[in-house]
Amino acid sequence: MSDTSDTLVRTFGLLSLPNEILLVVFSHFEDPYPLYPLSTLCRRLHFLALPIYLTRACVYEALPDSTSCDITIGAEHTGTLAALQTSLFLGTVQSLCCTFSDSISQFEDLARFHRVCSILKSVESTTLQFSPASFNNHAEAMRTTYSFSIVQTLNTVLEKSCATLTVSASPTDSAAISSPRVSRRHLVRAPGGRRAQSTAIVTSSASLSPAALRQKKLSKFKMHSEVLFSPHLRAWTIDVLNSFPLVFLSIDIPTVPARVLDAILSLTEIATLRHFALSNCIIKPTRMHIFLSRHPGITCLHFEKLLVPSNQESLPRDHLPQLASLSAEAPQVAYLLHAMESTAALRAVRLLSHMTRLDLMFTDAALGPVASRLAPTTVSLTLVLRVPDDLPHIAIDPSLRFGEGTALQFVTKLELVFGYESTSIAPAKLADYIVKWSAPFPALRTVELVGLKERYEGVDLVQAVRTFSSTVETLVVNGRETDLTEPG
Repeated sequence: MSDTSDTLVRTFGLLSLPNEILLVVFSHFEDPYPLYPLSTLCRRLHFLALPIYLTRACVYEALPDSTSCDITIGAEHTGTLAALQTSLFLGTVQSLCCTFSDSISQFEDLARFHRVCSILKSVESTTLQFSPASFNNHAEAMRTTYSFSIVQTLNTVLEKSCATLTVSASPTDSAAISSPRVSRRHLVRAPGGRRAQSTAIVTSSASLSPAALRQKKLSKFKMHSEVLFSPHLRAWTIDVLNSFPLVFLSIDIPTVPARVLDAILSLTEIATLRHFALSNCIIKPTRMHIFLSRHPGITCLHFEKLLVPSNQESLPRDHLPQLASLSAEAPQVAYLLHAMESTAALRAVRLLSHMTRLDLMFTDAALGPVASRLAPTTVSLTLVLRVPDDLPHIAIDPSLRFGEGTALQFVTKLELVFGYESTSIAPAKLADYIVKWSAPFPALRTVELVGLKERYEGVDLVQAVRTFSSTVETLVVNGRETDLTEPG
């Protein structure tokens, strides 16, 4: 207990004040940290002071229903874990996020975070961000200990009925180093006793806990960190993939060797899987074909930055019979549509491309052989363009048009995705780009802007697009939709 806090209580007689006055007093603390030691003096001060401290530290947000909260702990705020683990009021958490720093303190932070998870009643969604570079730079013994701590924490999260789990790299990691090499190959046994030719995957005794397995709540799993593929976590990862009724699975780990990913996918079979996303991964097309063949129930497929199969590696024509939504670069879309015997269930295609004339011409050419399958009578075609950070300096070719006989003539929606470093753009300038980049597509009716730092809540952007575009009927800005056909 802090002597300063004890003195403060006795000197000013805080406990003699009613709660309403105490809340006003606490709200005027310039530095919120003294509220934490105050909260340890008695239950009454705990329930009054600690929520204010955690809120002002930007890690705790009580939700309007007052029965749940969101907890977001950035790498710069992991010091608040000491206070969070003492909480008596945390129960149901809707969103739990924690970013672990790349310093030696991450070991202590993980232990404290585990204790925080232990006191919770339930968690709806959890996001954990690790630093792979610092993880791999530690000695083997320390990595082993840390890996077991991660598994213990992940098990505790799943024991709290977590439905959505995301494990990703820390945003400060610009490039994670590669995972340890796998040294030998042998036959491994897949679920159900079948044998599969695959790379040996080094595993440990760190596995899924029985208590976590009993919950059976996890339905959405985002594997965006190489930590999950490290030797000491692979057994746990495989257990999760094969033990929970996953509906959504996303894998985005560019640093994992192909043989490791191939091995894990060869051991994975998820009867409930409906949405599968694979991005920035090195994987053999044949392995992908085998994985897709075991999951005929997939309705949504997202591929990004993957190797395009050769003509000799053909997807069986009866695969993906229920595929309704496809998102990928043009070569992958063309390959899948050509290989599939029937696309009767397909309703939406998202083409991933870049904001250059050359990329658009390449996209259109790649789709030429399957253009008839993209007709708007059967499929809604969206073109997704990644916006460069220097958008104001990108030149637009006014002669670019996609008319009859082209695949991109069927584009009905344009989605512009802005990156984290995108420059702030004046509404008039942004509207000008929207109008000009919409012009090449005769069937386009909707434009969506995603990831803008500016909120553009005023009418300037909407009014400018309404005035200068005769084709765009709907404008969506960061999820807010405006019907441009209605009077402004």
